[in-house]
Amino acid sequence: MKTESYSEPKAVLLSINLKSLKRALVITILLFTGNFIFSQTADTLTVDYLMRSPLSFQENGEVKGIEIDLIKEYTAWLKKKKQIDLNVKYNVFNDFDAFFAATQKLGKHGIGLGGVTVTKERALEVDFTAPYLKNVAFCITNGNAPEIKTKNADDIVRALGNMSALTIQNTSLNKYVNELKKQYIPELKVVYSNTEGKILDEISKNVLYFGYVDAIGFWFFLKTYPQKVLKIQKLLNQSREEMAFVLPKGSKHKVLFNEFFTGPNGFKSTAAYRAILEKHLGSYMAQNVAVN
Repeated sequence: MKTESYSEPKAVLLSINLKSLKRALVITILLFTGNFIFSQTADTLTVDYLMRSPLSFQENGEVKGIEIDLIKEYTAWLKKKKQIDLNVKYNVFNDFDAFFAATQKLGKHGIGLGGVTVTKERALEVDFTAPYLKNVAFCITNGNAPEIKTKNADDIVRALGNMSALTIQNTSLNKYVNELKKQYIPELKVVYSNTEGKILDEISKNVLYFGYVDAIGFWFFLKTYPQKVLKIQKLLNQSREEMAFVLPKGSKHKVLFNEFFTGPNGFKSTAAYRAILEKHLGSYMAQNVAVN
């Protein structure tokens, strides 16, 4: 007896194969899209920055400054040395407290740039990278104020006793003002401001104001407003601290940035590091604030 063999019609087989192919394509697209979204989230570095020239600022819609240039060098190093390709997303802040609070919540893929000085108190709340700049704070008065010639209490009270101190709350600048108040002028009136620029502008207009500002901020202010008349009270200057980037606790970028900046042949020992400082500050200021 002859046995008949059965086979599906070609049209039916084609239909089944097309359905299978469509299912496979849908699954592939979903997997690819999911991986892409995850990759985009994982590979985005969120950078909170405090508007503070010449450290981080905007010019013609572009984010610029010493800190921004350092982040660009860091991300280029990550791509070349660690095969980590990051998209950088910038968030701007104009208030220090808001910036500091937001940076703590960024998670492992965030970093804060704010000219922040490293202190024990702040280190309880955040991690810091290796310092990228020395921090020198100038005591500034109006250009017509008397000069403090000795650190004798009488001389300091004579010069500053009738003045009000302008400062930014929760900063090292505020700490220096509080030290002066405690040691020399218990009745000193303290007035809070939001930025160093506002502090310097008020001092330039009123001989009864004084305050501390970072040397870099002072230099940039005078470069922008050369007509302003201000005086540095050199005997009261402070140079005890350094600036570093702020990281949420446990961030992987602490180890990575420190390797980039301070490791063997680290960026701080290169001509490119000095070139960034000189571009924004000039050679004299760059020499004074560069970390060794």
